[in-house]
Amino acid sequence: MQQALQTGPRTLPGSACQTVLPRFSGLRPAQQRSQRSYSAKLAANAQRAALSVSAAAATAVKPTLATPPTEKATKPMNIVFVSAEVAPWSKTGGLGDVAGALPIELAKRGHSVISIAPRYDQYWDAWDTGVTINVGGEQVRFFHSVKKGVHRVWVDHPWFLAKVWGMTGAKLYGSKSGADYIDNQKRFKMFCEAALQALRVLPFAPGEDCLIVANDWHSSLIPVLLKDVYQPRGEFKDTKVALCCHNIAFQGRFWADSWHELGLPDSSKPKFEFSDGYPKIFDETSPADESGRLADLAPAGKRFEKINWLRAGILSADKVLTVSPNYATEIASGPALGVELDTVIAKKGVEGVVNGMDVEEWNPALDKFLQFKYNAETVEAGKAYAKAALQKEAGLPVDPKAPLFGFIGRLEEQKGVDILLAALGKIPKSTNAQVVILGTGKKALEASVKNLTKAFPGRAAGVVKFSNPLAHLITAGSDFMLVPSRFEPCGLIQLHAMQYGTVPLVSSTGGLVDTVKEGVTGFHMGAFDPDTLLEADADAVAQTIARASEVFTTPAYKEMRNKCITQDLSWAKPAKKWEAILIELKYGPGPTPEATADKAAVTTPVQKI
Repeated sequence: MQQALQTGPRTLPGSACQTVLPRFSGLRPAQQRSQRSYSAKLAANAQRAALSVSAAAATAVKPTLATPPTEKATKPMNIVFVSAEVAPWSKTGGLGDVAGALPIELAKRGHSVISIAPRYDQYWDAWDTGVTINVGGEQVRFFHSVKKGVHRVWVDHPWFLAKVWGMTGAKLYGSKSGADYIDNQKRFKMFCEAALQALRVLPFAPGEDCLIVANDWHSSLIPVLLKDVYQPRGEFKDTKVALCCHNIAFQGRFWADSWHELGLPDSSKPKFEFSDGYPKIFDETSPADESGRLADLAPAGKRFEKINWLRAGILSADKVLTVSPNYATEIASGPALGVELDTVIAKKGVEGVVNGMDVEEWNPALDKFLQFKYNAETVEAGKAYAKAALQKEAGLPVDPKAPLFGFIGRLEEQKGVDILLAALGKIPKSTNAQVVILGTGKKALEASVKNLTKAFPGRAAGVVKFSNPLAHLITAGSDFMLVPSRFEPCGLIQLHAMQYGTVPLVSSTGGLVDTVKEGVTGFHMGAFDPDTLLEADADAVAQTIARASEVFTTPAYKEMRNKCITQDLSWAKPAKKWEAILIELKYGPGPTPEATADKAAVTTPVQKI
């Protein structure tokens, strides 16, 4: 990976992991007509596949979750999450998922938890508190929700609401990928200052007696303000702050001459100082090259002075965390994976905790999008039913013996879609493998995905749109899930897949290493070149698909499928580790040996299996 853009080398603002998916409207008429030309044998296969599970479907009883009582914390704390997005209200990727789910799990454990985020839309469940404050001459109002034991605070100002209203799923940081809003620095400066003031002025807030968890560059000013402004004047003197990095490629880089806009003491400036090889900031006035490649780089050796919010946040925080242990190792290993912050991270230290997943929305026993719900006991029948439905919906031959591979995600280079597309022609026809791809993203990749049915008739299908129902059907109906990411801090797709008994094929990077065990819960394809489409990488994908197809016909596949679906991938264990880390942060590791022991006891999915 070369020098990063302002918010990432290829993962640009507003493009991160769009997962708010409206309803799928089906294939194009031409594709539908082509399906009618398939032989009567395929139609008979479809009927047999449906009949083989119809009896089980008719008698299936909707399973319920047997939720054990949550263990309560021995040292309850006031915990405040400050995040630019919180699912389901606002989300562009994993950051929103974590800020939505982790606070709920910590609240279950007995902590008093608040999250603070911008109010991007007219949230129906958020009420005006009537509390207003002045931040830099701007009137800011607070809205409030209480859901599942967590106080959700929304910072209300036209810089958020008027800009994004009605486009919450995609436009939080820029009008399109690689074109940040030109006022992002002042937007998120206001947000950080308002978040700290909210702790004092809202009647249900903890005041200064709290632990703060800032997230990514948008709230990296929080630790700087605490250390360099508030604490020197005797305020928030005992407040500790952790900074969680969900994706090191997003850093908040701005021109050096904009330093004065932050209004910070001159002593803070060295924390922000940074230079890179890009003559742009990649905002609305100078967007990134549409190809997403390295066309925007200046000649070798030329550097441009910037300020870097994430760098300053890392240097100011009391604790730095990220979303998997392996990703923590990677981002400290060198400038390619650390995106030029590797030396700062290595010096400061970083701890990784694997993310959990939402086991209510993504649960085959409760999934509202599945006709035949299933669990670990009925997984074979349930997946057979979903597979037949998916093959029919995608216009593929309905054949229970054909190994079916799914892909769900952004159509961008970070997710390895270009590698996967290059691999399709290399898959041996003898495997009888089928591939279904769902997603949206860059126009060139969208065009290639739309052409799959024509390029690989009866073997591949592509759907270029958002569809929550289809995403759930692919997750349930696929035998295997493809995750060929060039880098992946943690990843959710592989967790969703395993929850549904779908065996993942993953690249060997980031959290994919911590969550998928080779030959046990999935297959590893190796690490891929971060910048270039290499034929060797496409070969690796094709070879792994062929290897998985061979296993599909053996008892080993059923064993892998059963290992996947019986795992606990919820937030329960990660929340316990987060709790232990925060207790150590508040009280120190020496006085809290039980917290240190609890932290060590929580292992990754790969270590547990």
